[in-house]
Parts: sequence; C-alpha cells; structure tokens
Amino acid sequence: MKKLMSLILPFCLILMLTSAQDEELNCYQKYAKKFEERGANDVEDGWHEKVVITFRQGSMADCYFGKVRVEDGAVTQIYIKNADGSYDLFKKQFKHETKATITNGISKTLITVDDELINVVFRGHIKPAKKKYLTAPDPDDL
Repeated sequence: MKKLMSLILPFCLILMLTSAQDEELNCYQKYAKKFEERGANDVEDGWHEKVVITFRQGSMADCYFGKVRVEDGAVTQIYIKNADGSYDLFKKQFKHETKATITNGISKTLITVDDELINVVFRGHIKPAKKKYLTAPDPDDL
C-alpha cells in the first residue's frame, strides 16, 4: 500500500502543477475576460490615450500602452508609447483590409503579414465593477 501511495502521490502533484500552468492567462486574455465580465462604455471618435495595444502570436502575448485615433467607430491610427513618454507610429502591414471596429471596448483583431494578432483595448472605457451584496451573518453566530 505504501509503495502504491508513493507512486501515485508524485503523479498527482505533477498533474496538479501542469493543470495550474495551463490555466494561466496572458495579458490579452486577462483584459478580454475582464471586459466580458464588466462590459464597456461606447468609444467615441477622436484620440484615445488610455489604451493598451496587444500583440499575440500563438499563446504568447505582449501588452503596451499606446494611443489611437478612432474614426467612424474604428481604429485608424495606432501609436505605441515609449518609456520616455513619446510615441511611435505603428507601421506594420496587415494581411487584410479590414476595419478595426470596436465591440465592448476591444477592437476587432488585425492580422499582420507576419501572422501577429493585434487588438486595441480601451481600458478607460471599462464599466466599474458591480457592487456586491453584503451577506448577513449566520443566525448561529448571534
């Protein structure tokens, strides 16, 4: 019995650690989940600086601050913020001529010729968290 337990226990630990790593979300997935939970206010036309630009390839993602111009409900210009506070124009070529329309605070995915996935997250437009109800104490605790 002890031999069986000594064989099963390490296997169970490895299985638990592997499943915990699979559940780890990248920065884009975390933003998408949060926006799905809370929703977002409509994004109006003009310049927006409270945005996050996400770059994804496979399961990897990088998220950077930036600013964008929105015209007719779609992102038309993207700038990435540098550490010194300045901005660089994002100049990659896209595979398709699709508009980066905005739904629930996140732009439609743009695909570069290098198969990189780009989204703009309008973090300044996320709705506040819903208020939580205060749970009454158990009567046995009175």
